[in-house]
Amino acid sequence: MAKATNLRRSPKWLVTAAALVAVASAACGAGPAQPSALPTPVATPTPTPAPPRVALISIDGLRPDALTQDRTPNILALAERGMYAIAAQTIVPSTTLPGHTSMLTGVEPSAHGITFDEYRETFELKTPTVLALVHSAGKQTVMVVGKNKLKQLALAGTLDSFVLTTRGDADVVNEAITRISAGFDLLVVHLPQTDQAGHASGWMSAEYLAQLQQADAAVGRLFSVLPPETTVIVTADHGGQGRNHGTRDTVDMTIPWIIAGPSVAHRGPLSRPVRTVDTTPTILSLLGIPPPPNCAGKIVSEAFESQ
Repeated sequence: MAKATNLRRSPKWLVTAAALVAVASAACGAGPAQPSALPTPVATPTPTPAPPRVALISIDGLRPDALTQDRTPNILALAERGMYAIAAQTIVPSTTLPGHTSMLTGVEPSAHGITFDEYRETFELKTPTVLALVHSAGKQTVMVVGKNKLKQLALAGTLDSFVLTTRGDADVVNEAITRISAGFDLLVVHLPQTDQAGHASGWMSAEYLAQLQQADAAVGRLFSVLPPETTVIVTADHGGQGRNHGTRDTVDMTIPWIIAGPSVAHRGPLSRPVRTVDTTPTILSLLGIPPPPNCAGKIVSEAFESQ
């Protein structure tokens, strides 16, 4: 707060002295006192806003009905700061590699060609990833993943930094935090262990839910170091039931989709249906890059438009 100036009446001796000086100046023929020149105002430069960034976090195998305040406070706090769809839909087959490929290309498996769920050395994608499009626009792209099969999406010349670690969610986040300090425009982070707990012990089992709680803690650490200009999307590739997934059943197909950050103008549930293919055009829109003409997904513009 600016300090208030305390103005007081001048003492009599100071007034008298000032009067004598004025008389003496007049007697010597001095002209009237000239006012001091006012200082030239210095314009305060307007800070240049930081360019937008996007962080996409995929929690492998996350069912939205597993999200609760006591178990996943960091993910739900993000949802409260932005907009969300608790019944977004993935693609068929509802498995990890096809799901992430559609998430990161904006097209169906019939267009990108990945209907299998393992890494294939000789396979070439039929459509560019969002990482390729962002990188070709001169921006920095970073990808940190926890499963070997996602190397399928780490195409040469599309990433400034790619890290594969199979030591679990906490280490994935540690690696992501290290890369954040080096800078990014698009950061993609994949957390594998919720899915792995589902396969080992069953979706919605005590072990699955406990692992999700740990994933939320890791996500919270990541949130705490993201630059303030970052828009965050948290989603998943598929759900699950029993010890598996991959079908058209609702519990396999339904995923959460949450977006929050400085570009998100509204709060609350999204009124339009959201699909995983909508992720790529939404990221491109946030970064000022047009989507490719074959993009099947649509920008989730409800989060940004004035109402």
